[in-house]
Amino acid sequence: MLLGVHIQNFGLFKDDCIGALLDDIRKDPEQSSLALQAGLDVAHPLNGIEALIGRNHSGKSMFFSFLSFVQGAVIKGPAVASTESGRNGFSNLLGDKEKPMVATLCFKFYDPQEKDTTYIDYRLVIGANVHGKPHFEEEVLRLWREGMDEPKEILCFKQGKGFVLLNGEKQDGEMNDPQTSALHAYGALKQFYFTSRTYKEIMRWFFVCFRKDQTSQIPEDMTPGGHKHLNSAGSNAKNVLSYLKIEKPGEYKMILSKIMEAIPSLRDKDEQAVLKHFNKPDMIALFILLFSDPSPKPLILLESPDEGLYHDLLDILASEMRNYSLKFPGCQIIFTTHNPYILENLSPSEIWVFSRGDTTWEDQIEIRCAGSMPIVQELYEQGVGMGAIWYAGHFDN
Repeated sequence: MLLGVHIQNFGLFKDDCIGALLDDIRKDPEQSSLALQAGLDVAHPLNGIEALIGRNHSGKSMFFSFLSFVQGAVIKGPAVASTESGRNGFSNLLGDKEKPMVATLCFKFYDPQEKDTTYIDYRLVIGANVHGKPHFEEEVLRLWREGMDEPKEILCFKQGKGFVLLNGEKQDGEMNDPQTSALHAYGALKQFYFTSRTYKEIMRWFFVCFRKDQTSQIPEDMTPGGHKHLNSAGSNAKNVLSYLKIEKPGEYKMILSKIMEAIPSLRDKDEQAVLKHFNKPDMIALFILLFSDPSPKPLILLESPDEGLYHDLLDILASEMRNYSLKFPGCQIIFTTHNPYILENLSPSEIWVFSRGDTTWEDQIEIRCAGSMPIVQELYEQGVGMGAIWYAGHFDN
Protein backbone atom coordinates (compact mmCIF):
# COMPACT_ATOMS: atom_id res chain seq x y z
CA MET A 1 0.00 0.00 0.00
CA LEU A 2 1.21 3.48 -0.89
CA LEU A 3 1.39 5.60 2.28
CA GLY A 4 2.90 8.82 0.97
CA VAL A 5 4.52 10.66 -1.91
CA HIS A 6 7.04 13.51 -1.85
CA ILE A 7 7.50 15.42 -5.12
CA GLN A 8 10.32 17.82 -5.88
CA ASN A 9 10.74 19.78 -9.12
CA PHE A 10 8.01 18.24 -11.25
CA GLY A 11 5.85 20.79 -13.05
CA LEU A 12 4.23 23.07 -10.49
CA PHE A 13 5.27 20.77 -7.66
CA LYS A 14 8.32 22.45 -6.17
CA ASP A 15 8.50 20.58 -2.87
CA ASP A 16 5.15 19.00 -2.01
CA CYS A 17 3.97 15.97 -0.08
CA ILE A 18 0.78 13.96 0.09
CA GLY A 19 0.40 11.27 2.74
CA ALA A 20 3.12 10.19 5.17
CA LEU A 21 6.76 9.30 4.53
CA LEU A 22 8.94 6.86 6.42
CA ASP A 23 10.29 9.50 8.80
CA ASP A 24 6.68 10.43 9.64
CA ILE A 25 5.74 6.80 10.28
CA ARG A 26 8.65 6.43 12.70
CA LYS A 27 7.51 9.34 14.87
CA ASP A 28 5.96 8.77 18.27
CA PRO A 29 2.12 8.73 17.82
CA GLU A 30 1.79 10.92 20.92
CA GLN A 31 3.81 13.66 19.19
CA SER A 32 1.42 13.66 16.24
CA SER A 33 -1.60 13.78 18.54
CA LEU A 34 -0.25 16.81 20.39
CA ALA A 35 0.61 18.56 17.12
CA LEU A 36 -2.92 17.96 15.79
CA GLN A 37 -4.45 19.38 18.97
CA ALA A 38 -2.26 22.46 18.54
CA GLY A 39 -3.66 23.00 15.04
CA LEU A 40 -0.42 22.02 13.29
CA ASP A 41 -0.29 19.98 10.10
CA VAL A 42 0.21 16.29 10.78
CA ALA A 43 1.24 13.66 8.26
CA HIS A 44 -1.74 11.42 7.45
CA PRO A 45 -0.86 8.12 5.73
CA LEU A 46 -2.89 7.41 2.62
CA ASN A 47 -5.84 5.06 3.18
CA GLY A 48 -7.66 2.50 1.07
CA ILE A 49 -9.72 5.31 -0.50
CA GLU A 50 -8.53 8.87 -1.06
CA ALA A 51 -10.29 11.76 -2.81
CA LEU A 52 -8.38 14.68 -4.30
CA ILE A 53 -10.39 17.88 -4.47
CA GLY A 54 -9.67 21.47 -5.41
CA ARG A 55 -10.35 24.06 -8.06
CA ASN A 56 -9.44 23.52 -11.70
CA HIS A 57 -5.68 23.67 -12.45
CA SER A 58 -4.76 23.18 -8.79
CA GLY A 59 -2.52 20.17 -9.46
CA LYS A 60 -4.79 17.12 -9.11
CA SER A 61 -4.27 15.84 -12.66
CA MET A 62 -0.58 16.74 -12.47
CA PHE A 63 -0.27 14.49 -9.43
CA PHE A 64 -1.62 11.58 -11.50
CA SER A 65 0.76 12.54 -14.31
CA PHE A 66 3.66 12.45 -11.86
CA LEU A 67 2.80 8.93 -10.67
CA SER A 68 2.37 7.82 -14.29
CA PHE A 69 5.80 9.26 -15.15
CA VAL A 70 7.45 7.50 -12.19
CA GLN A 71 5.87 4.20 -13.22
CA GLY A 72 6.98 4.65 -16.83
CA ALA A 73 10.50 5.70 -15.82
CA VAL A 74 10.98 2.65 -13.59
CA ILE A 75 9.60 0.19 -16.16
CA LYS A 76 10.71 1.67 -19.51
CA GLY A 77 13.26 4.34 -18.64
CA PRO A 78 12.88 8.11 -18.13
CA ALA A 79 13.47 9.02 -21.79
CA VAL A 80 10.53 6.90 -22.95
CA ALA A 81 8.34 8.04 -20.05
CA SER A 82 9.09 11.68 -20.90
CA THR A 83 7.39 11.39 -24.29
CA GLU A 84 4.44 9.14 -23.39
CA SER A 85 0.86 10.21 -22.64
CA GLY A 86 1.24 13.57 -24.37
CA ARG A 87 4.42 14.61 -22.52
CA ASN A 88 6.80 16.64 -24.65
CA GLY A 89 10.21 15.88 -23.21
CA PHE A 90 11.87 15.68 -19.83
CA SER A 91 13.02 19.31 -19.62
CA ASN A 92 9.41 20.44 -20.05
CA LEU A 93 8.38 18.38 -17.04
CA LEU A 94 10.72 20.23 -14.70
CA GLY A 95 9.88 23.37 -12.79
CA ASP A 96 13.57 24.32 -12.62
CA LYS A 97 15.47 22.96 -15.62
CA GLU A 98 18.78 23.30 -13.78
CA LYS A 99 17.78 20.81 -11.07
CA PRO A 100 16.84 17.12 -11.15
CA MET A 101 13.44 15.69 -10.36
CA VAL A 102 13.28 13.90 -7.01
CA ALA A 103 10.55 11.48 -5.96
CA THR A 104 10.16 9.70 -2.63
CA LEU A 105 7.53 7.00 -2.17
CA CYS A 106 6.63 5.23 1.07
CA PHE A 107 5.00 1.78 1.03
CA LYS A 108 3.60 -0.57 3.65
CA PHE A 109 3.67 -4.32 3.13
CA TYR A 110 1.83 -6.65 5.51
CA ASP A 111 2.47 -10.37 5.68
CA PRO A 112 -0.66 -12.04 7.17
CA GLN A 113 1.13 -15.36 7.76
CA GLU A 114 3.99 -13.81 9.69
CA LYS A 115 1.74 -11.01 11.01
CA ASP A 116 4.58 -8.68 10.18
CA THR A 117 4.48 -5.12 8.77
CA THR A 118 7.39 -3.78 6.74
CA TYR A 119 7.79 -0.20 5.54
CA ILE A 120 9.74 0.58 2.39
CA ASP A 121 11.00 4.00 1.36
CA TYR A 122 11.95 4.42 -2.33
CA ARG A 123 13.83 7.55 -3.44
CA LEU A 124 14.74 8.18 -7.06
CA VAL A 125 16.54 11.15 -8.59
CA ILE A 126 16.31 11.73 -12.33
CA GLY A 127 18.55 14.35 -13.94
CA ALA A 128 19.50 15.25 -17.50
CA ASN A 129 22.78 15.42 -19.40
CA VAL A 130 23.98 18.47 -21.36
CA HIS A 131 21.73 17.44 -24.26
CA GLY A 132 18.66 17.21 -22.06
CA LYS A 133 18.39 13.41 -22.10
CA PRO A 134 17.20 12.12 -18.71
CA HIS A 135 18.93 9.40 -16.71
CA PHE A 136 18.85 7.89 -13.24
CA GLU A 137 21.21 9.74 -10.92
CA GLU A 138 20.26 7.96 -7.73
CA GLU A 139 17.98 5.20 -6.43
CA VAL A 140 17.73 4.23 -2.77
CA LEU A 141 15.46 1.65 -1.18
CA ARG A 142 15.22 1.66 2.61
CA LEU A 143 13.50 -0.89 4.85
CA TRP A 144 12.18 -0.34 8.36
CA ARG A 145 10.16 -2.31 10.90
CA GLU A 146 9.04 -1.42 14.39
CA GLY A 147 11.88 -2.12 16.79
CA MET A 148 14.61 -1.06 14.37
CA ASP A 149 16.60 2.02 15.39
CA GLU A 150 17.24 3.24 11.85
CA PRO A 151 16.05 2.23 8.37
CA LYS A 152 18.31 -0.19 6.50
CA GLU A 153 19.34 0.46 2.90
CA ILE A 154 18.57 -2.65 0.84
CA LEU A 155 19.36 -1.05 -2.53
CA CYS A 156 21.52 1.97 -3.24
CA PHE A 157 22.75 3.06 -6.67
CA LYS A 158 24.34 6.39 -7.56
CA GLN A 159 25.36 7.21 -11.11
CA GLY A 160 24.78 3.57 -12.06
CA LYS A 161 26.98 2.01 -9.38
CA GLY A 162 25.94 0.60 -6.03
CA PHE A 163 24.74 -2.46 -4.16
CA VAL A 164 21.70 -4.50 -3.26
CA LEU A 165 21.26 -6.71 -0.20
CA LEU A 166 20.81 -10.45 -0.61
CA ASN A 167 20.37 -12.50 2.57
CA GLY A 168 21.85 -9.63 4.54
CA GLU A 169 25.00 -9.38 2.41
CA LYS A 170 25.88 -6.59 -0.01
CA GLN A 171 26.00 -7.55 -3.67
CA ASP A 172 27.87 -4.90 -5.67
CA GLY A 173 26.47 -4.01 -9.06
CA GLU A 174 26.79 -1.63 -11.99
CA MET A 175 24.13 -0.72 -14.53
CA ASN A 176 25.04 -0.94 -18.21
CA ASP A 177 22.55 1.74 -19.22
CA PRO A 178 21.70 4.92 -17.25
CA GLN A 179 18.19 4.56 -18.71
CA THR A 180 17.61 1.32 -16.80
CA SER A 181 16.28 1.50 -13.27
CA ALA A 182 18.12 -0.54 -10.65
CA LEU A 183 14.72 -1.24 -9.08
CA HIS A 184 13.59 -2.65 -12.43
CA ALA A 185 16.74 -4.77 -12.85
CA TYR A 186 16.75 -6.31 -9.38
CA GLY A 187 12.98 -6.17 -8.88
CA ALA A 188 12.60 -8.70 -11.68
CA LEU A 189 14.56 -11.23 -9.60
CA LYS A 190 12.50 -13.15 -7.04
CA GLN A 191 15.33 -13.61 -4.53
CA PHE A 192 15.47 -9.86 -3.79
CA TYR A 193 12.18 -10.09 -1.92
CA PHE A 194 11.27 -6.52 -0.91
CA THR A 195 12.97 -5.01 -3.94
CA SER A 196 10.79 -7.28 -6.05
CA ARG A 197 7.63 -6.46 -4.07
CA THR A 198 8.23 -2.71 -4.45
CA TYR A 199 8.82 -3.04 -8.18
CA LYS A 200 5.68 -5.14 -8.69
CA GLU A 201 3.65 -2.64 -6.67
CA ILE A 202 4.68 0.25 -8.94
CA MET A 203 4.39 -1.85 -12.09
CA ARG A 204 0.75 -2.72 -11.32
CA TRP A 205 -0.53 0.81 -10.71
CA PHE A 206 -3.65 1.13 -12.89
CA PHE A 207 -4.60 4.43 -14.51
CA VAL A 208 -8.23 4.34 -15.65
CA CYS A 209 -9.02 6.02 -18.96
CA PHE A 210 -12.73 5.16 -19.32
CA ARG A 211 -14.76 7.71 -21.28
CA LYS A 212 -18.45 8.44 -21.36
CA ASP A 213 -18.47 7.80 -25.12
CA GLN A 214 -17.02 4.36 -24.57
CA THR A 215 -17.94 3.07 -28.05
CA SER A 216 -15.27 5.33 -29.58
CA GLN A 217 -12.63 3.24 -27.76
CA ILE A 218 -13.91 -0.20 -28.77
CA PRO A 219 -12.23 -1.37 -32.01
CA GLU A 220 -14.64 -2.82 -34.54
CA ASP A 221 -12.25 -5.71 -35.11
CA MET A 222 -11.67 -6.50 -31.42
CA THR A 223 -10.30 -10.03 -31.32
CA PRO A 224 -12.67 -12.48 -29.61
CA GLY A 225 -11.54 -14.62 -26.71
CA GLY A 226 -10.97 -14.36 -23.01
CA HIS A 227 -8.91 -11.61 -21.35
CA LYS A 228 -7.91 -11.96 -17.71
CA HIS A 229 -8.04 -8.23 -16.85
CA LEU A 230 -9.80 -5.10 -18.02
CA ASN A 231 -7.52 -2.72 -19.93
CA SER A 232 -7.18 0.95 -19.02
CA ALA A 233 -9.66 2.03 -21.71
CA GLY A 234 -12.24 -0.61 -20.79
CA SER A 235 -12.47 -1.59 -24.46
CA ASN A 236 -12.03 -5.31 -23.78
CA ALA A 237 -14.91 -5.64 -21.29
CA LYS A 238 -16.65 -8.39 -23.32
CA ASN A 239 -13.38 -10.34 -23.49
CA VAL A 240 -13.07 -10.17 -19.69
CA LEU A 241 -16.61 -11.43 -19.27
CA SER A 242 -15.83 -14.31 -21.65
CA TYR A 243 -12.82 -15.25 -19.53
CA LEU A 244 -14.78 -15.09 -16.25
CA LYS A 245 -17.65 -17.15 -17.65
CA ILE A 246 -15.28 -20.06 -18.34
CA GLU A 247 -12.69 -19.72 -15.58
CA LYS A 248 -14.73 -18.26 -12.68
CA PRO A 249 -18.44 -18.91 -13.34
CA GLY A 250 -19.49 -18.06 -9.78
CA GLU A 251 -17.92 -14.60 -9.91
CA TYR A 252 -19.25 -14.15 -13.44
CA LYS A 253 -22.84 -14.62 -12.24
CA MET A 254 -22.25 -12.32 -9.26
CA ILE A 255 -20.95 -9.54 -11.54
CA LEU A 256 -23.91 -9.87 -13.89
CA SER A 257 -26.29 -9.64 -10.92
CA LYS A 258 -24.55 -6.50 -9.65
CA ILE A 259 -24.74 -4.84 -13.06
CA MET A 260 -28.41 -5.75 -13.51
CA GLU A 261 -29.24 -4.34 -10.08
CA ALA A 262 -27.25 -1.13 -10.62
CA ILE A 263 -28.56 -0.19 -14.07
CA PRO A 264 -32.34 0.42 -14.18
CA SER A 265 -32.71 -0.59 -17.84
CA LEU A 266 -31.22 -4.03 -17.08
CA ARG A 267 -33.32 -4.92 -14.05
CA ASP A 268 -35.34 -8.10 -14.53
CA LYS A 269 -33.43 -8.82 -17.76
CA ASP A 270 -31.34 -11.88 -18.61
CA GLU A 271 -27.68 -12.62 -19.25
CA GLN A 272 -27.90 -11.85 -22.96
CA ALA A 273 -29.25 -8.37 -22.25
CA VAL A 274 -26.22 -7.62 -20.06
CA LEU A 275 -23.79 -8.93 -22.68
CA LYS A 276 -25.54 -6.85 -25.34
CA HIS A 277 -25.22 -3.83 -23.03
CA PHE A 278 -21.43 -4.22 -23.20
CA ASN A 279 -21.53 -3.44 -26.91
CA LYS A 280 -21.94 0.13 -25.64
CA PRO A 281 -21.20 -0.07 -21.90
CA ASP A 282 -21.80 2.80 -19.54
CA MET A 283 -19.34 3.90 -16.88
CA ILE A 284 -20.94 2.22 -13.88
CA ALA A 285 -20.93 -1.19 -15.60
CA LEU A 286 -17.22 -0.82 -16.34
CA PHE A 287 -16.45 0.23 -12.76
CA ILE A 288 -18.33 -2.76 -11.35
CA LEU A 289 -16.36 -5.05 -13.66
CA LEU A 290 -13.07 -3.36 -12.69
CA PHE A 291 -13.68 -3.55 -8.94
CA SER A 292 -14.73 -7.20 -9.23
CA ASP A 293 -11.38 -8.33 -10.63
CA PRO A 294 -10.36 -11.41 -8.57
CA SER A 295 -6.69 -10.35 -8.97
CA PRO A 296 -6.96 -6.72 -7.81
CA LYS A 297 -4.60 -3.89 -8.68
CA PRO A 298 -2.68 -2.44 -5.72
CA LEU A 299 -3.53 1.13 -6.76
CA ILE A 300 -6.32 2.34 -9.05
CA LEU A 301 -6.27 6.00 -10.11
CA LEU A 302 -9.49 7.57 -11.39
CA GLU A 303 -10.02 11.06 -12.75
CA SER A 304 -13.57 12.27 -12.07
CA PRO A 305 -15.19 8.80 -12.03
CA ASP A 306 -18.50 10.40 -10.95
CA GLU A 307 -18.73 12.69 -13.98
CA GLY A 308 -22.05 12.26 -15.74
CA LEU A 309 -23.47 9.80 -13.20
CA TYR A 310 -27.00 10.27 -11.88
CA HIS A 311 -27.19 10.79 -8.10
CA ASP A 312 -28.38 7.27 -7.26
CA LEU A 313 -25.45 5.83 -9.23
CA LEU A 314 -23.04 7.90 -7.12
CA ASP A 315 -24.00 5.83 -4.08
CA ILE A 316 -23.39 2.63 -6.04
CA LEU A 317 -19.98 3.89 -7.21
CA ALA A 318 -19.00 4.95 -3.69
CA SER A 319 -20.16 1.61 -2.29
CA GLU A 320 -18.19 -0.35 -4.91
CA MET A 321 -15.03 1.63 -4.15
CA ARG A 322 -15.42 1.13 -0.42
CA ASN A 323 -16.09 -2.60 -0.82
CA TYR A 324 -13.00 -2.92 -3.00
CA SER A 325 -10.74 -1.40 -0.33
CA LEU A 326 -12.31 -3.60 2.38
CA LYS A 327 -12.31 -6.81 0.36
CA PHE A 328 -8.69 -6.38 -0.69
CA PRO A 329 -6.69 -4.91 2.24
CA GLY A 330 -3.56 -3.26 0.95
CA CYS A 331 -5.25 -2.15 -2.28
CA GLN A 332 -6.18 1.49 -2.86
CA ILE A 333 -8.28 3.82 -4.95
CA ILE A 334 -7.31 7.46 -5.44
CA PHE A 335 -9.78 9.60 -7.36
CA THR A 336 -10.39 13.24 -8.21
CA THR A 337 -13.82 14.83 -7.97
CA HIS A 338 -15.71 18.12 -8.12
CA ASN A 339 -18.86 16.55 -6.69
CA PRO A 340 -19.55 17.09 -2.95
CA TYR A 341 -22.11 14.27 -2.79
CA ILE A 342 -19.57 11.48 -3.19
CA LEU A 343 -17.60 12.87 -0.23
CA GLU A 344 -20.48 12.01 2.10
CA ASN A 345 -19.06 8.49 2.15
CA LEU A 346 -15.58 9.60 3.26
CA SER A 347 -13.85 10.76 6.44
CA PRO A 348 -11.50 13.79 6.82
CA SER A 349 -8.35 11.64 6.60
CA GLU A 350 -9.52 10.35 3.20
CA ILE A 351 -9.68 13.77 1.53
CA TRP A 352 -6.81 15.90 0.22
CA VAL A 353 -7.37 19.52 -0.73
CA PHE A 354 -5.26 20.98 -3.55
CA SER A 355 -4.97 24.74 -3.94
CA ARG A 356 -2.79 27.28 -5.70
CA GLY A 357 -1.73 30.32 -3.64
CA ASP A 358 -2.67 33.94 -4.06
CA THR A 359 -1.79 36.41 -6.81
CA THR A 360 1.74 36.79 -5.45
CA TRP A 361 2.52 33.06 -5.54
CA GLU A 362 0.16 31.93 -8.25
CA ASP A 363 2.30 28.92 -9.12
CA GLN A 364 2.65 27.70 -5.54
CA ILE A 365 0.67 24.50 -4.91
CA GLU A 366 -0.51 23.68 -1.41
CA ILE A 367 -1.76 20.21 -0.46
CA ARG A 368 -3.49 19.63 2.87
CA CYS A 369 -5.34 16.69 4.35
CA ALA A 370 -8.83 17.62 5.53
CA GLY A 371 -7.99 15.69 8.68
CA SER A 372 -5.45 18.40 9.55
CA MET A 373 -8.10 21.14 9.51
CA PRO A 374 -9.48 21.52 13.07
CA ILE A 375 -12.81 23.05 11.99
CA VAL A 376 -13.39 20.22 9.51
CA GLN A 377 -12.55 17.54 12.07
CA GLU A 378 -14.80 19.17 14.64
CA LEU A 379 -17.78 19.41 12.28
CA TYR A 380 -17.30 15.82 11.15
CA GLU A 381 -17.26 14.56 14.74
CA GLN A 382 -20.54 16.44 15.31
CA GLY A 383 -22.11 14.43 12.48
CA VAL A 384 -21.78 16.84 9.54
CA GLY A 385 -20.98 15.05 6.27
CA MET A 386 -17.83 15.88 4.34
CA GLY A 387 -19.82 16.92 1.28
CA ALA A 388 -21.78 19.45 3.33
CA ILE A 389 -18.55 20.75 4.90
CA TRP A 390 -17.04 21.23 1.45
CA TYR A 391 -20.18 22.89 0.09
CA ALA A 392 -20.10 25.32 3.04
CA GLY A 393 -16.65 26.44 1.97
CA HIS A 394 -14.61 25.18 4.91
CA PHE A 395 -11.99 23.57 2.67
CA ASP A 396 -11.34 26.85 0.87
CA ASN A 397 -10.75 29.00 3.93
